[in-house]
Amino acid sequence: MIGLGDFDCVVTNQAVHELRHKRYAEPLHRQVRSVLRPGGSYLVSDHYFGDDGMKKEGLYMTVEEQQDALRSAGYQTVQELLRQGGMSLHRAV
Repeated sequence: MIGLGDFDCVVTNQAVHELRHKRYAEPLHRQVRSVLRPGGSYLVSDHYFGDDGMKKEGLYMTVEEQQDALRSAGYQTVQELLRQGGMSLHRAV
């Protein structure tokens, strides 16, 4: 991501599960954090694994795993903003 500059906000929709395995989520979140300005927001929307969500555990994370991956990537504040239709939207700062 060298040369892109810094951003106030990055928004992704269904990008994490396109990585094809949940173990790649944290490195993606770290890359995004590297281009965010201090105090910038990262909005992440993706499907989640669970009874009311998706059924493929290796591909989809639980909501808790989504939050843990964001925290492990260095975000201090992780807040779920919306859960609807098998998808969850988080804001990480």
